[in-house]
Amino acid sequence: MNTPGESGTPSPVDAGSPGVPAPPPGPGVTPPFTAPPTDRNRRGLWIGLGVGALALVLCCIGGLAGFGILVVGANKQVETQATQVVHDYLDAVETGDYETAYGYVCSSLKRKITSTEFAAQQEARPGITSYVVDQPQIGNAIVVPADITYSNGATIRRSFELSQESGDQELRICKGI
Repeated sequence: MNTPGESGTPSPVDAGSPGVPAPPPGPGVTPPFTAPPTDRNRRGLWIGLGVGALALVLCCIGGLAGFGILVVGANKQVETQATQVVHDYLDAVETGDYETAYGYVCSSLKRKITSTEFAAQQEARPGITSYVVDQPQIGNAIVVPADITYSNGATIRRSFELSQESGDQELRICKGI
């Protein structure tokens, strides 16, 4: 025969003792709360999901539109800068400021021709009386065509190829000088 407390089940005396936990509730005990209430009308859920999906789509479309605007803006900036470089170069050659014009030439050409040789080459040509710079063509290279009218009456279409040198944000003329 077992004495109270030896069978492994706590006796009523042991359960109230300090430091001894109360036994867990047995089967048939009701939980302290019932199942959470459910919304019988799911309309609010679907409205919330629809608004969330709309917000997600708008964010994605907005991101793509922003990226497209960034690419187009950068392309327009390159076109504007390329046109300005060719204008400034031709203005300098037209006024005989060959040192300034030489500054618009890329370093690979500067290694082939000195500023003195460049000035002599420009002096040997007839002077520029007018020019019209056309829309740049941006592809593998940036090419800016220009119709140049010289003092001898000849009009020649020249294409200036520009590139951006490493470590420099400015475009420089690499072909067509």
